[in-house]
Amino acid sequence: MKIAYSHLLNLLEQQPKLKELSNLLFQLGHEHEVDGEVLDMEITPNRGDCLSLKGLARDLNYFYQAKELPKSSMTLPALELQFDNKAQDLCPNISFMQIEIEQVPTKYEPYLEAYFTDLGINKNNFFTDISNYLAYESGQPTHCFDHSSIRGHFSLEKKKLKTNFKTLLDTEIKLTDENLVFSLDNEVISLAGVMGGASTACSANTTKVLVECAYFQPEEILGKARKYNLSSEAAYKFERGVDYLCQEDVLRRFLQIIADHAEVKSVSLYSEQSKTALVEVPYDSDKLNAVVGINFTEKEQLGYLNALGFQSGKNMTVPAHRSDVDQLNDLAEEVTRMIGYDNIPPQVLALPVMAKKQKRSFEELVGNYLVNQGCFEVINNPFTDFEGKEAILVDNPLDKQRAMLRTCLMNSIRSNIAYNQNRQKDSIKFFEFSDIYKASGNERCFALAISGRVNKNAAEFNAQLDYAYLKGMVNSICSDILKVHPTYELTNKRGYDFYESLSLNGVKLGGLGKVSKDTINSKVKTPVFACELTIDNLVVPENQFIPTSDFPASYRDLSFSLTDLDKVGMLTELIDDTTNGNDLLTESFIFDFFQNKKLNILKLGFRFKFQAEDKSLTDKEIDQIMDKLVSDSLALDGISIEGL
Repeated sequence: MKIAYSHLLNLLEQQPKLKELSNLLFQLGHEHEVDGEVLDMEITPNRGDCLSLKGLARDLNYFYQAKELPKSSMTLPALELQFDNKAQDLCPNISFMQIEIEQVPTKYEPYLEAYFTDLGINKNNFFTDISNYLAYESGQPTHCFDHSSIRGHFSLEKKKLKTNFKTLLDTEIKLTDENLVFSLDNEVISLAGVMGGASTACSANTTKVLVECAYFQPEEILGKARKYNLSSEAAYKFERGVDYLCQEDVLRRFLQIIADHAEVKSVSLYSEQSKTALVEVPYDSDKLNAVVGINFTEKEQLGYLNALGFQSGKNMTVPAHRSDVDQLNDLAEEVTRMIGYDNIPPQVLALPVMAKKQKRSFEELVGNYLVNQGCFEVINNPFTDFEGKEAILVDNPLDKQRAMLRTCLMNSIRSNIAYNQNRQKDSIKFFEFSDIYKASGNERCFALAISGRVNKNAAEFNAQLDYAYLKGMVNSICSDILKVHPTYELTNKRGYDFYESLSLNGVKLGGLGKVSKDTINSKVKTPVFACELTIDNLVVPENQFIPTSDFPASYRDLSFSLTDLDKVGMLTELIDDTTNGNDLLTESFIFDFFQNKKLNILKLGFRFKFQAEDKSLTDKEIDQIMDKLVSDSLALDGISIEGL
């Protein structure tokens, strides 16, 4: 937007030099370039109120005192206009002024003539020229209809159209979809807030006009000019927001300019207003100071704000032209603009020294463990198409096919597995941490699923991921990370061929099992094993320092024969319980594994470490513990010990 320096001075009591004025405009946040005595303004989209001489003068009021523009004080009789506003939600305030003059003037007053000469703008006709100038002066677009062409049922409405429309620039456009339009007997005569039509345009001979001045909701005008490839100053202003209470004042200013140039024969006014309430913002001088970073007195703050048109009271009343202000931070910004950001004393930024977080979360530790085991983390969309009757519906979904919040993680994991299996991925290890959503509230959950080969190296090429592999990882997570031994109970669960519920310290958290093949939409029917746990209340215990004993350790080995892999879990639980329940048995681990499926041979080699903190252990002390281990192990069905 171009503003002539001399035109702006006409609206200011004080007369600053161009350089001084330019510097102050930069301080206030109005970027611009200076070309001679013309300011080419780059107004930010939120400051539509500054797209005019009056708007800039109003923003400079604290420094130079803005002048009030003269406007007609004539008594205006009511205009009997048959007008039907069918879009009050989109156009709550609208006024019409009917003006008739004796004759069209042959020359303009200096202030009006200067608008065309100083800015290099072409003239059209008398009424259109005034309308254009008034938008430049006040920031409020108006539109002039030749009164002789207004015959029939006059209305404003938003309707779906497929018709050709000839603009007042004699360009023809094809209106599509829904548009806010002025109509005469259902014939479109103006694209509201954008451009009028050729059929009702004023000419050089027009002496009687109907001037429209309205407030349109910015969202309705936004993008309309670009959609129809129209260059429209009116749309540029409307889509950034104009003063919603200024319509009558602007029309009185229109009438004043008319009266400066011609004898007014008759005038009348029609007005509708449904949007009148002003926005109020809670105001606290101390809080405002805290935002700005400088301690101003309340009087100083109000001096800046009142000069900008804000009215102080219990709350701060925002003027109708400032649609961008709705909170205390906005008021703080206004004060800061007035004093200048460069004038705020710098302060050393004091940041607290944060010690490195020592305690690691369950998700972090488990995630690292699983990644080291060759697993991949997946992140799935929390929105889904169907999750059962208990699923929560989204009120305003972005995608109608994903209008529900998921109640479990496995449905998404199953899709991940099917996608990869259908693309010949034969080693799948997926896990996910995410929330699920129920009527009772959100739950943080963990899911782990495996399928296919263990690995593609030579040693494990034919080894398949199975239930024992999954259970081993789950046991490691519980024992090594949570320092708690899980308990399992065989039960039934929909979607699983077999399923064991998992409990920690007597609390059921979920379970694991073999996923039913018919629940996975995959051409490949490789068995899938999965685990689902609720992890809201899981806390990783802090690592405790255990001093190294000065006394020697003793080691014993046992070789177990098992009838099937399901016995591995039973044996591991037994040994873990014995290890945790005896101070002298400090460690136990598998050091050898052998399996021959054809001969149905499965063997595990366990190594046990014995050590005391205060003495060297005797064979007798160690034998007592080993004897109990042996007897307890042999009591388990399907387990034997080599040599016994």
